[in-house]
Amino acid sequence: MPRLTRSGVQFSPYELLNLPTTLRPFQVIRTNISLDALLHDAVADDDRAAAEQDAANSAAEDEWEDLDDVPLKSALPPTSSLPPTPPSPLTPLSPSSSACPSPHPSPPPSPGPSSHGPSVSVKKSSRQAAGRPAPSSEATAPIANNRPIRSTSISLKPQPPPGRGSLSTLPELLDEGGEVVEWNGRDPKLILDAEGRIIAILLGTPEDDEWPAVIEDAVAAMKRARRETIQSGEWRVGTIHRRGTHLPLRGGASFGGGQKKPGNLCHTPFMRRLIRRLLRNKSIRRIAGFQSMGLALYAPKLYQYYCKVLRGLFQKHPNLIHTFSNSVFPAVTLNCGDAVTFEHCDIFNIVHGLCPITSGGHFNHVLGGHLYLRQLRLIIQFPSGATILIPSGCLDHGNTPIQTGETRYSITQYAAGGLFRWAAYGYQSGKSLLAQTGRGGREERV
Repeated sequence: MPRLTRSGVQFSPYELLNLPTTLRPFQVIRTNISLDALLHDAVADDDRAAAEQDAANSAAEDEWEDLDDVPLKSALPPTSSLPPTPPSPLTPLSPSSSACPSPHPSPPPSPGPSSHGPSVSVKKSSRQAAGRPAPSSEATAPIANNRPIRSTSISLKPQPPPGRGSLSTLPELLDEGGEVVEWNGRDPKLILDAEGRIIAILLGTPEDDEWPAVIEDAVAAMKRARRETIQSGEWRVGTIHRRGTHLPLRGGASFGGGQKKPGNLCHTPFMRRLIRRLLRNKSIRRIAGFQSMGLALYAPKLYQYYCKVLRGLFQKHPNLIHTFSNSVFPAVTLNCGDAVTFEHCDIFNIVHGLCPITSGGHFNHVLGGHLYLRQLRLIIQFPSGATILIPSGCLDHGNTPIQTGETRYSITQYAAGGLFRWAAYGYQSGKSLLAQTGRGGREERV
């Protein structure tokens, strides 16, 4: 029996409920960077990484599982025709407008709207763009010249963590040509490429007086989880990984790293119970829902693409975890404990997709915790409680250090590009498809 909201509207995790009927005013940051060039370079990096991986038959840093007791698993509804594409973000949205039904029905979340160590390493790029950009919130201000910069730090295998003495500060980034984008964390800003296409979305916060309390509760839950992992011996303070020194708790479905088919991120029983509890936290669910709605509002065609592909994927593989019933994204990372990241590019994420990041904690966003986008040379102020969506698969990004005694946490959702390729190849790997049809058949499917 379908579930209904209090107003009597049928509930679906992928319905665009609680969206505003009119868009909030937003500012525009124009760049001279070509999104096509960003995607071209990122695809080349991804292809090179995949070739190296096939040759070396190496394992990824993430592990996988196919367990019967994974959280939030449920049967899929019968397949039906895909509903219409969501309305354009430039037109009013009805609170009941729908994009696509959920593959995993479950009770609705709480009413309402709905990735990182103490410092960041910023590696110098070998290809600096000519001239110093001048970002601005005015609609006509260009900010960069020539082709985008690509970091030389991207490769298949995790890079050795940088020395703690090499951490870059805000003044160092400014000296390298970066420009600060001042932002209050509430009012939306759109970052556009040279052709006026959206590269990144400074989404802001919901118009909800309770939102600061939602962020506080989510941070408190993540703080408790971090403390429990330390006490249990599952994680040690000071552990360094490719993205920082914080504790990353990952959940959901992904595909890559030499796996033969899509799978669920693998954990010990202790960590699985811990992550399951976090995924059911009311405040974390509200944040995840707001992130997903931001994608639907400003990138409706991309949102529809996610719905169509991932719906079919979860139908084909009912063992896969769907992390949140109110979000389109198939995977999440909860970054616990002074979460600021080393500069990196998530080359295994879908290259033309957008990944939402929500920050939390107590830190001075003017002095630290900025989100730095290397190719755009933008250093974006990122206040606690705010959400930003970026193409993490084609932009090198990281954070600036926060101050001593401050805390920062973050929640990010993402989608692995391998999931979309698996679906495009007829729910099989590219290697399997090539064996059947040859390269021409593979390119026809793509």
